[in-house]
Amino acid sequence: MKHAAEVLEHRTEVLTFLKSRFPLFHQSNIFFRDMQYGIQLFLERKGIKAGYPESEQIAHEFVSTLEREGVLVAIDRQSWALHYPEFRTPSSKPAARPAGPAPAVARPPAAKPAPEQERA
Repeated sequence: MKHAAEVLEHRTEVLTFLKSRFPLFHQSNIFFRDMQYGIQLFLERKGIKAGYPESEQIAHEFVSTLEREGVLVAIDRQSWALHYPEFRTPSSKPAARPAGPAPAVARPPAAKPAPEQERA
């Protein structure tokens, strides 16, 4: 396919474009039709007209290349898990406190003993 090179040579740009269109992040699933339509739209934005059959063929080549590189791991024939650490989502956990000595706790002063009562 004449436009496959445009997609394959700009893998990072294509993945970033797909991320802007679909919920795509490290270790998420991606489906073939999402990939195909995303590639078709990517090419259209570059002024390249690619029809359904051509975009499908390009998507197959793109997926095969990313599988060989370990970026996509097949789940079944139509879906993959994305292994692309650059698309990690930020952690929602609070940052851990650094280990160190416990802060000193101020103790209230000791109570003074009550004066003895005078004996009458």
